Amino acid sequence: MDFGFRYRHGVHAMQASFVDPAAVEAWDAWFRWREGNELRDVTIDATWSRVTRALCALAPGLPAQHEQQVGEAISSWRLLPDARVLAGAGQRHFVWPSDALYVGINLARFVSLPFTAKASFQRPALAETARLALRLVDDMYLAADGTGAPPRLGILGLADTLAMLGVDYASERGAQTAAQIARDFAAASLEAACELAAERGNRAHDAVIDAALHRAERLELAPAQRQRLCRHGLRLAPLTAIAAQPRLALVANNVADAISPLRGEKMPYRIVGANGQRRVTASGFAITLWRQLGARADETAFPFSTAATTSDADVARIRAAMTPWFDQVADTQPEAADSEAVAG
Repeated sequence: MDFGFRYRHGVHAMQASFVDPAAVEAWDAWFRWREGNELRDVTIDATWSRVTRALCALAPGLPAQHEQQVGEAISSWRLLPDARVLAGAGQRHFVWPSDALYVGINLARFVSLPFTAKASFQRPALAETARLALRLVDDMYLAADGTGAPPRLGILGLADTLAMLGVDYASERGAQTAAQIARDFAAASLEAACELAAERGNRAHDAVIDAALHRAERLELAPAQRQRLCRHGLRLAPLTAIAAQPRLALVANNVADAISPLRGEKMPYRIVGANGQRRVTASGFAITLWRQLGARADETAFPFSTAATTSDADVARIRAAMTPWFDQVADTQPEAADSEAVAG
């Protein structure tokens, strides 16, 4: 299905291409399959294929179209499986993680015609990807025997998304747009969890379903959808989370992590992996794309807020606008080990 991911009219982005050098180093350091001195993932396409095959093998009864959809969603950076899955799925002796499984949806990949007057956020595409993500989360959770902390569905690239839509992160409009995106994400996730429950069975307790019905009313979902929620329940809940995932954000062409602001242009990164460390200068997805699309000659600096020009109050306003629509808000700062691995 073509959701119109165009950087210019009639021009499609290459699905599996890197545009940020830090993302290349992150992939090579953390997610590229090696056996001794032998490279098994020769290209990023090999990584996508390895992970897609492993995920789809968990549900062998689904049609071939499902594998194509999974491959397209992952290789176009729209859907990012848990970092442990991205690193190990399809390899010998891999064990599906059972604790705090995470799948991220990269919001920046749902902006059509970015940095133009016609830029828009593709809500139908987000809903379709949420349905696919929920199915994969459930498959992985079942493969791990449904033990450990509940799985989470999160977001990446909010700050990139706002800039690509022509909205400043640190503005009041930025908070309003972030809140609307959070509502869209909440509605898509809730509907997808209900659809999956109708197919595979309910896993939510009555209190969770009551809370979901209250949220459905606040989201102004159609009465028919609320009736389906009462009838079928939810396959996975509570589910949605705002949580730091710095490694996934970096490999996804260096989008901003979760709801954090953009780092800035030509920033230093130090990426530490099993084979040592590497240093690279990079600008991140949105700023790189802005340059590639032909920033005006009089625009020598990126015209939207970055971390250097964003206050704690600005970040708090974004967080407050989005929190009511998520099931869980974890610490949005990365773990110390991950922070050291990606910091400049």
